[in-house]
Amino acid sequence: MSSETDDPEALRAALVETLRSKGCLRSPAIADAFATIPRHLFVPEVSVGEAYRDRWIATKCLADGEVISSSSQPEIMAVMLEQLDVRPGQQVLEVGAGTGYNAALLAHLVGATGRVTTIDIDDDIVTAARRHLDAIGATGVRVVCADGWAGDAEGAPYDRIVLTVGAHDVSPAWRAQLTTGGRLLLPLSLPAVQAAVAFEKRGGVLESVSVRGCFFMRLRGAAALSMRRVAVGPEPAPVIWPRGIHMVDGAAIHGLLQVPADQLATGLVVPVCDLYDGLVAFLGLHEPTSAWFTAQGNAVATGLVPSLFDGDHEAASTFGFFEPDGVALLVRVGSTGDPIVGSVALGVLSYGRRDIGERLRAAALAWNEAGRPNLSRLRVRAYPIEHPHKARAGEIVLVRACTLLVLDWPS
Repeated sequence: MSSETDDPEALRAALVETLRSKGCLRSPAIADAFATIPRHLFVPEVSVGEAYRDRWIATKCLADGEVISSSSQPEIMAVMLEQLDVRPGQQVLEVGAGTGYNAALLAHLVGATGRVTTIDIDDDIVTAARRHLDAIGATGVRVVCADGWAGDAEGAPYDRIVLTVGAHDVSPAWRAQLTTGGRLLLPLSLPAVQAAVAFEKRGGVLESVSVRGCFFMRLRGAAALSMRRVAVGPEPAPVIWPRGIHMVDGAAIHGLLQVPADQLATGLVVPVCDLYDGLVAFLGLHEPTSAWFTAQGNAVATGLVPSLFDGDHEAASTFGFFEPDGVALLVRVGSTGDPIVGSVALGVLSYGRRDIGERLRAAALAWNEAGRPNLSRLRVRAYPIEHPHKARAGEIVLVRACTLLVLDWPS
């Protein structure tokens, strides 16, 4: 006889309680979907107990170890299902089939009168997703092997379109295949963070109704966009992730980091949960020379990357300003309570020109004085690229190939 800890039904019930305790699961219908759909049948490569932990599970990797497909962490799945607000009888398109588990949850939500189409670019992923869905008898899901950037015209129009991969732009196909009043949910790449943005289609504009921080693998295929990385020093080297036209000289930065830093206090005590969703998102949108600074594996031992984000011996990361003659990095100078759910006292390490450190401190204080805006308060509007728009005070305009993104934090 199996023990309670190996009983899938009990483990699903425990997962539902975990998600409720985190505040990310409120809808009874979504709770019922998590309690009903057997996740362990979609991730047979791990144990039953592991399948019901609130963690993401890698399911396909490239030769160099890069993960290109996974079963997402149930917490972010619950958050996004709440944002998507799926109703019985609706037609839903999912871009990024993965294991098929999220499609099964969606099929449970739309019921017998609805239909789900899920797309993936790799035929082996599609084959496995079909097999998993067949194993649980999910008859209301159509699995398609295609590039998700083009959507799926055959099943259009859709009441809901959801991406489980990060996107830099909004595809004209998604806009065209979405019903008026329908909802498009995608992990949208902003200058420093990803945000799960739920848009509603209102006339010629997509307007956000919900924004949450997230982190997903990026869309592959026609719309794939590679990220630049600049090594800092000899291998094993930490890396800077600049974006846009921001040019960074890794050798020069390495030289600056060899000299002891000036430490500047900000006087700010910030909940850990507000670092990514709040401060870093704000800095990324307002400061063109800001970037992530990360170390993985053996590069952590260089000691060049102060850990702002729950670092350990395997990884460390922070955020800062990188300029030809100066570097400024955010750093923890103390903590209160549990390091995961508590708060950190925030400081700045300044190398080279001190005024760059002063600028980073001033930017952090500006975020604080603005009321600590975070992603949940951000408003995003997505217009077709040809739409004329004159930015108003307080608006940030991001120009993508197909889309004009207009962002602001309303008062």
